[in-house]
Amino acid sequence: MFLLLLASVIFYSFSGWQGLLILVAITGFNFYSGILIDKATNKNLPLTFAVVVNVLVLFIFKFYNFFFSEVNSLFSLLDITVNFPMLNLIMPVGISYFILQAIGYNVDIQREMQSPEKNFLVFANYFLFFPKALQGPVDRPRLLMPQFYEKKEFDYARITTGLRLIAWGLFKKLVIADRLGFFVTEIYGNLHEYSGPIFLLAGFFYTFQLYADFSGYMDMALGVATILGFSMFRNFNKPFAATSVTDFWKRWHISLSTWLYEYVFNPVSLYKRNWGIWGMVFAVFITFLLSGLWHGASWIFIFWGMLNGIALGYEIVTAKWRKSIFKKFSKATARNLSIAVTFIFTILSFTFARANTPADVVYIFTNVFNFSNPSGWLNTGVSNFDLILGSLGVLLILILHWWQKVPDMNLAIAELPVLWRWSFYCLAIVFILQFGVISGSGFIYAQF
Repeated sequence: MFLLLLASVIFYSFSGWQGLLILVAITGFNFYSGILIDKATNKNLPLTFAVVVNVLVLFIFKFYNFFFSEVNSLFSLLDITVNFPMLNLIMPVGISYFILQAIGYNVDIQREMQSPEKNFLVFANYFLFFPKALQGPVDRPRLLMPQFYEKKEFDYARITTGLRLIAWGLFKKLVIADRLGFFVTEIYGNLHEYSGPIFLLAGFFYTFQLYADFSGYMDMALGVATILGFSMFRNFNKPFAATSVTDFWKRWHISLSTWLYEYVFNPVSLYKRNWGIWGMVFAVFITFLLSGLWHGASWIFIFWGMLNGIALGYEIVTAKWRKSIFKKFSKATARNLSIAVTFIFTILSFTFARANTPADVVYIFTNVFNFSNPSGWLNTGVSNFDLILGSLGVLLILILHWWQKVPDMNLAIAELPVLWRWSFYCLAIVFILQFGVISGSGFIYAQF
């Protein structure tokens, strides 16, 4: 267990010793705050203190400059001579996920759903577990922490399963996501040089770029954890087969969605239960407003969170009406219509989120039906090879989503005869090396 902790510490140290020290300090604080909450007669007081400290750390590193730059702008408009200084801080790796799991840990102790961990080595291993450092998943301590007490032995089947997950994740990241990224970066980086439906295509490609990038990392993280003998959240479950926006968020970034449901939506909806259905609408709006803010310190993500909150609120209010409408169609037709509408909303939503500024959002949606320059729609400088290979990657993802007879790839490969299985492994390695974008580009969700 000491070697595992050492590996995590070395991993974090690559991002700078200052960030490592901050994460170690937060780990130590939450170790003792959990014990204090458990011993307290009034558990709400130490819990409030722990939550405030954790949120304050996240605010300083992620939101301080955004918040006070907006305050400075407001004061300037009001001709007030107060000017808050900006901080030149490097955000510690994975701080957003780190704080979420810290808050969840303390709340679970207050709710008596989790006993405080008394072994600091186990506690530090859980909090600093390096496979989930960059992008989660946001694992619950009651699910992952007990696994650090289990004896890990060599298991060939487990290791091969983990390696297949890593290979599949690399394929999605290098061959699909980064290939689609050429086109997406060109369009969003030079918005005013384009107009018309090319924006829809860029939004379509970005949706799949984000999915392949994020789920690719998750597969690799799960693969590494599996090799080490740990099981973590499966963060995705065919999100593009969702039949509603609510269903989408049950399939996309599942660990974050369930965390928000458990620690934000439930308490707020319970507090506003006397509002009836509008209490649920209010709770879901607040939940996604916070989700948008968590994703990024900018008005783009705040509006994106509000957009999704409004969509889910609409689904809550119109649930009975939509059910009566869909009764007029066959189950298959109703399902396909629901998937299509959700899919379109998802693309529009991520088109919104990918824009750099609110002005860019306005430009995209006011020019998306501008057909004045049809010859320039695909004259982007991105090679046909990149477009074709990226499109084939999108097609592969859609097949795995919507063709229900497709088995789990990991299980299907594992059941192949040994000759076919190793032939597939060799082919996969060659394909990744030949067609992957080996450029060292970062993961999109790591910035959140």
